[in-house]
Amino acid sequence: MIAAPDRDQDQEQDRFRLVARNIASEYARDKVAKALYAAVVDGLEFGPRDLPLAEDREWIREAIAAPLQEASDAAIQVLASSVGRALERAPNDLLDRYARSHHLQELGIE
Repeated sequence: MIAAPDRDQDQEQDRFRLVARNIASEYARDKVAKALYAAVVDGLEFGPRDLPLAEDREWIREAIAAPLQEASDAAIQVLASSVGRALERAPNDLLDRYARSHHLQELGIE
């Protein structure tokens, strides 16, 4: 039947989106943003000793907020995509079993 490949592809995309949604949670975004912020702070070394004026430190924090958000979003998207592809190649229908185990959660029933 011609319709079966489309249905299989739709199911595969649904499983992939499920993995992506679970990885791209607000909690994960927050953790990634904090890690990237720490990397920037370490790289720029802008503590009270380096920038004695609180206004300067606050300006830098505000200036890097948008780039940090963009980098966090990109990192989460790449991670979700990479994990999804890895799970697609997993043996023993691991991705299918994962999707079935989270099906009720997706419906709002736990």
